[in-house]
Amino acid sequence: MKKLLQVVLIGGTGLLVLASVFVHPFGAVKARTANTPLLAGASADPSVVRIMERSCQSCHSERTDWPWYSYVAPMSWLIENDVHNGRSHMNLSHWDEYTLDKQQELLTELSAMIRSRQMPLPRYLQLHPGAKLSDAEIDQIYQWARGERRRLKSIAHGLPKIQD
Repeated sequence: MKKLLQVVLIGGTGLLVLASVFVHPFGAVKARTANTPLLAGASADPSVVRIMERSCQSCHSERTDWPWYSYVAPMSWLIENDVHNGRSHMNLSHWDEYTLDKQQELLTELSAMIRSRQMPLPRYLQLHPGAKLSDAEIDQIYQWARGERRRLKSIAHGLPKIQD
């Protein structure tokens, strides 16, 4: 009887884990992919884009790198939730689809979140230490966002383009 109970528990747990692979409470997050470059339409230095690719794209674009553990529940649900939330706040794959006002708003939020080290998320950095931003990278992103906001503001107001 004890062995039968063990077999049922182990088999039931295995079936539950297998079934959880097919449950996606946040929709088909993994199915959405894009080949468009990050920040399409923005005036961004290639070094800024490389930093964003390394530290931001997995949660804030449709070019997410899905590690093996993102396919096993409940970890998959946590990761899919983070990516879903990240994309809903700012999707770098659709940058050129945002209005100028929305882009300026996102740049302001991006600057604040990066400078206060709220992004990348600390729990993300635990598994992806390579995404950690140095002080110089934080400053580089901040300076780019500041200049890009000025550029967008001049476009919105029909002023000549401001050179940095």
